[in-house]
Amino acid sequence: MTIIYLLGLATATLLIVLWVEFVPSLPSGRAARYLRESDQPANPELPGWRKWLAWLDRPTARWAPGSILRRTKADLYFAQLAGKWQGWDEVQFTSLRVALALGALVFGLLVYDDLIPSVIAALLGWQVPVVLLGGVARRVRRRFQAQLPEFIQLVAAQMAVGVSLEEALRRTAQMDSLAAQWMRHVLKMSQGRVIFTQLQKEAQASNMPDLIGLAVQLEFVRLGTAQQELMAQMANRIAAEYTGGAEQRAERVGAELVIPMVVFYFLPFIAVILALIGWPILATL
Repeated sequence: MTIIYLLGLATATLLIVLWVEFVPSLPSGRAARYLRESDQPANPELPGWRKWLAWLDRPTARWAPGSILRRTKADLYFAQLAGKWQGWDEVQFTSLRVALALGALVFGLLVYDDLIPSVIAALLGWQVPVVLLGGVARRVRRRFQAQLPEFIQLVAAQMAVGVSLEEALRRTAQMDSLAAQWMRHVLKMSQGRVIFTQLQKEAQASNMPDLIGLAVQLEFVRLGTAQQELMAQMANRIAAEYTGGAEQRAERVGAELVIPMVVFYFLPFIAVILALIGWPILATL
């Protein structure tokens, strides 16, 4: 039975490779169109085992859903801001997930000789990289959102003493914070171009509503006549929005902790009590 499963898997893989390599005239999927439209830098030479993983990139780019690639790209954006998963893009990361899922499926078929545990192992292999990347991305997003109001307030304070908006952004970007690090990245990528154009592009790449709104508001400030007043109002509004969101999250903490407390504290306690009471009763039967 294991040989039949493996032959079927090898046949399906061969058909997919032949389809991708030798049928280029057919219309490509949404993920491939999304990949072509994105601004991809020149691909560096991949080290070691990632060269073997690269053969999955073409079928992954062709067939992977665009929603998965967009979500992966946003998570990689913030993980790489913190120095994690450097050199990876959304297609390569999805290829890693595919490779782990296929490897876990083959391993499960060889070890268990049963399709159900093999499929479960494949699902775990598919999901583990997302859990690792998502955990890093969530932590970085929280830090970034916490530091963004202070960064904007410092920009507004610079402008209040007569500094231009662009110069205030450059000065505040020298701080030691995640938001300042992001702004330094924007300034570096905008060499030879308008900084606000690159800022909007980076905000769209992050897929974070706060950053997208910030880029739009900064453009309004740049085009406005009373830039100092507009910037001060924007800084106060962003700070108020963050404070309100933090209060709402604090109110939800109590409700979110109820289920973990029940699962990890009360259920084991009840199970021990029932075991202590019920075992003597069962032993006398």
